[in-house]
Amino acid sequence: MNVLIWLEKYGLLFMLLYCLGVFTPDFTSKISMMDHELDVVTGSLAESNIFKQLFWISLFLFFSFRFFINKEFNNLKLVLINKLSILLVICFIALLSASWSSYPLITMKRAIFQMVFCASVSIAFCFSFYHKSIDVNLKVAIVICILMIIFSIFKGAGFNDGLNLAGYFKSKNTMGVNLAVLIVISYMWIKSFDVNSRFINVLLVILFAFLLITQSKTSIVLCMTYFILIQLSIFKIKVVMSILAITFFSVFIFIPGVSYHMNDYQHIALYVDADFFTGRGIIWDSLYYDLEFFDKMTLGYGYGSYFEVGVIPFVLDDKYSFLQYISSAHNGYLQLLLQFGVVGSSLIFIFFVLSMLKSNSVFIHTALIIPILQNVTESSIFRDANMAWFLMVMIVISSGVYMIRDEVINEHEVIHGAE
Repeated sequence: MNVLIWLEKYGLLFMLLYCLGVFTPDFTSKISMMDHELDVVTGSLAESNIFKQLFWISLFLFFSFRFFINKEFNNLKLVLINKLSILLVICFIALLSASWSSYPLITMKRAIFQMVFCASVSIAFCFSFYHKSIDVNLKVAIVICILMIIFSIFKGAGFNDGLNLAGYFKSKNTMGVNLAVLIVISYMWIKSFDVNSRFINVLLVILFAFLLITQSKTSIVLCMTYFILIQLSIFKIKVVMSILAITFFSVFIFIPGVSYHMNDYQHIALYVDADFFTGRGIIWDSLYYDLEFFDKMTLGYGYGSYFEVGVIPFVLDDKYSFLQYISSAHNGYLQLLLQFGVVGSSLIFIFFVLSMLKSNSVFIHTALIIPILQNVTESSIFRDANMAWFLMVMIVISSGVYMIRDEVINEHEVIHGAE
């Protein structure tokens, strides 16, 4: 087989494995969540991650080149350009924020990476769909993930002190999120694109068993909620997702932003205890105070310019508090507000809504429950190359591909013959 065609068919697999953490496993003794936060901060200061840069730039250049010279899937190209342009506009807003960031080089670097990431996974998925290799990509990714977990257990590094499965990650919560997303994204593709599912269904049962062993309550609930909600009609799903998205956007971004500019600052941290959601109350209160004190509510600090920049934020710099070690806002909506303010966050929210307006697949649209709800307790949207963000990008692209899937299949059979 031509190596270029092989990469077109299975490039998505390598991206999946990267986001699943397979290339950077941790088989050491598991640590506490706070030690994990400190480890993230220390790691961000100590490494430039050359592997990450070479990996994504290489795949971006390859898939971009193959996309532009390809003369076959014209229908798929139009959908891809339409959906990807929305994602790239969001990335451009991030790049624009470098103009008011205190760390413009970091902001530009992280914004450009997001452009590379979104373009790479989007084009790779389209090639995989066109070549009918989604099932192979899923099977291999899931099998490797399962084997990595089993290896970590036999090595004695799979469980933390509380006997929660952390597998080849430092944290059982990270393991839980990755397993939940892998299950949902697999089922989403199986049902939406007629993927051969018998063997994959068996693998998904194994993944869910591992998910239960992680005892990651949030991830388990999110996964189960997905399978409950897919029983509803697409209209009801759209209503539910719209209500949830607008509610959380209003609570964490719009109300604080508007009330601040009306000189009656209101935010959720004023109404919850400090230990709310395992300490998130005090984290949120400190960050909302920061936005008010430094007058950053309108435009924020710039993309990627608050955490992991080599300097502990002023309101978190307390040597007697755990706050000095946190590496995210532990709320993706608040993290957007910190980076883009109420203006940029509102624009990004609007573009995400636009990207899903014509979605008509129950299985794809329902998958939004993961990023919408998980974003309340963790910063997962529009942040690096994690599985939750990978899922969000795939939801946007898959919703477009689903609409023209029959035309693409027919086009493929006309050009290559029925397989």
